[in-house]
Amino acid sequence: MKEKIIYNLKMVIILSGAVLFIAVMVWFLVGLERTRVSTNDQRLRNVRQSVVNGAVLCYSVEGVYPESLDYLKENYGLEYDENRYLVHYKYVSADIRPSIMVYDNDKPTEQGAV
Repeated sequence: MKEKIIYNLKMVIILSGAVLFIAVMVWFLVGLERTRVSTNDQRLRNVRQSVVNGAVLCYSVEGVYPESLDYLKENYGLEYDENRYLVHYKYVSADIRPSIMVYDNDKPTEQGAV
């Protein structure tokens, strides 16, 4: 009888350790995923901010907003990963700030815009 109680206690300890290990692993993996998502979102915001900064710099130097992204790339050194990000740059007028949307090609459309 005493051996059975000891055996049951050992099993409870082993199972609790396994459950605790699994819980820690899940917590760790969820943390990694949140970090990855946060990093990707920050990169997306950085690309958008770079385009905005380039357009504003052009406006401050030349007095007009650039008509295209190519102008920013050629004259103001704008660089971003064109395979990863899709930048929608809509020129409105020389004195109205353009509409700028950046999409992450790795994300579904409804989540990838900034």
